[in-house]
Amino acid sequence: YEIFRKQKQYYDALRVAIRMGNEEVIPDLLDECSEDKLMKKQMCLLLGRQRINHEVEGDDDEEELNELIGNEKLSEEFLKVAQDLDVMDPKTPEDIYKSHLAETGGFSRRRDASGAQVDSARANLASTYVNAFVNAGFGQDKLMTPDNDWLYKNKDHGMMAASASLGLIQLWNVEEGLAQIDKFLYSSEDYVKAGAALAVGILSSGVRNDADPTLALLDEHIRGDSHVMKCASCTGLGIAYAGSAREDVMELLLPLVEQENSGPTTMLEVSLAGLALGMIYVGKCDDDVGGSIVQRLMEATDEELNHSHAKFFCLGLGLLFLGRMEKAEAMLEAIR
Repeated sequence: YEIFRKQKQYYDALRVAIRMGNEEVIPDLLDECSEDKLMKKQMCLLLGRQRINHEVEGDDDEEELNELIGNEKLSEEFLKVAQDLDVMDPKTPEDIYKSHLAETGGFSRRRDASGAQVDSARANLASTYVNAFVNAGFGQDKLMTPDNDWLYKNKDHGMMAASASLGLIQLWNVEEGLAQIDKFLYSSEDYVKAGAALAVGILSSGVRNDADPTLALLDEHIRGDSHVMKCASCTGLGIAYAGSAREDVMELLLPLVEQENSGPTTMLEVSLAGLALGMIYVGKCDDDVGGSIVQRLMEATDEELNHSHAKFFCLGLGLLFLGRMEKAEAMLEAIR
């Protein structure tokens, strides 16, 4: 780190500092790089890529640099590249399956005696995921954005996945994406509403917005009474604020981790809240988050620890100490 710094290779010095977990030096490095504006912008792009929640202050280009760190123009630049490469046309799952080439393919939908295609819940769910990933960030597709028919070809968690897939299709495009997702947050179907809450988190992943719509929209659902909405909102917050170490988000999620209810759905909420905190504070070794997770693990009953989702809670603790090696030893001793 010092070698790069002395040679005025500030970008490489920043890369090493991030790898060492030494984020306190970021303001100093940016100040020292005041003469080379292009390198400073490159450093801000690196901070944005690594999801480091840093605010530049007192700089002539303060607004532009904060936009780069906040990934505010990520969607715009992604779509420009897609247009230059001429890959803007939406793709369908059938384009990926190539099912027209082999009707015996594993993903082709079943046919009835008359030869007509029969929808199956599993095939529709697979198509929802494929459609979302293949059109991620392009803002358009042929299943979800034209109308809502596809949504109602699914059931329960399938509907949740379908409405959540809108977040991936509209990835990073917060303003336009929210306009499309917002109507589903007021659906009469709980699974559709939960999927929309998850979509809001996916949509805002790594993008910093002055209005902070993700927290504003999901706050009430975290505090609400609906189990499925709490689970979706926890996961959405974890995805949206991964790596940001936001204290206000931590304060919203910690009460879920520390709740003492012992109902059948409690451990799922606790586990997903713990996983979200691990994502938000990944590699930060935060004492408050780590202490709350370990305390809850020590107080958990055998039945709770044997819950199928308890592993996510442990994963949250692991993410908290990701890449920090010896700093995790005290926590490991505590839970043995």
